[in-house]
Amino acid sequence: MSQIVLNIENQELEDTLKRYAKQHKKKIEQVAIDAIKQFAEFINNNKIEYKQRDVTKHMHVIKKELDDENLDDVVPYSYIQDSAEHIRELRRKRNN
Repeated sequence: MSQIVLNIENQELEDTLKRYAKQHKKKIEQVAIDAIKQFAEFINNNKIEYKQRDVTKHMHVIKKELDDENLDDVVPYSYIQDSAEHIRELRRKRNN
């Protein structure tokens, strides 16, 4: 079960919910829960359609000039044999 805190900053919406709750003799919390349930049912019953962009039309090539430094022999973190033990050791050092 999840707990949700609902902060209504729209005065008109808040007044409408209060009026509806008063008319149906319910608490405003129950009205909000019912509204969320109805929205969830709507989502489950209706397919929400959205436009999917064509990747080929929106992509671009990134060109970056590389400097002359040769980094072929650099392998970061190649000295680590056991990654889990390495992380534990880093955490021990941080906590001490």
